[in-house]
Amino acid sequence: IARAADFGLTGYESVAELDANKDFFARMEAIRLQAGAAMGMGDVTKSVTPKFGLLAPAQNGGTIATRYFMPWNTHPSMAVTGAQCLASCALTPGSVADGLLERPGQSPADVVLEHASGTIDVLVDYDTSDGFALNSAGLLRTARKLADGCVFVPSRIWEGR
Repeated sequence: IARAADFGLTGYESVAELDANKDFFARMEAIRLQAGAAMGMGDVTKSVTPKFGLLAPAQNGGTIATRYFMPWNTHPSMAVTGAQCLASCALTPGSVADGLLERPGQSPADVVLEHASGTIDVLVDYDTSDGFALNSAGLLRTARKLADGCVFVPSRIWEGR
């Protein structure tokens, strides 16, 4: 996870603007390869992990602005696992998120991530009694009704049964 400004970006670029930025992806890929090796993952050249995310100050009432990558292109919104990682990073003192947000003073905290197609809320439970310990991060997923209908079966189908 990195600050958008460290790449000369605002963090509010659209998916298309980010995908068109070949220099950014080349720089990101070099860091991603080094991160994979440092994590003991070996050569991650052809692997989709580790993933990469950018952070910037929120603009639209959220906690922090984010962009998430898969890794060779920009995610159109936000993956659930990416949201949990980015929200946890945002709350961790000493992380790249320092200075980009006002951290909540209580746990669990609702972290609203602004992303390219809206927002996603992540509930992060942590303990600060002895430093910072992450207990859990999760979110509520909802669905809306897409259709409601009736099937009209002719009575002759049911006759003689």
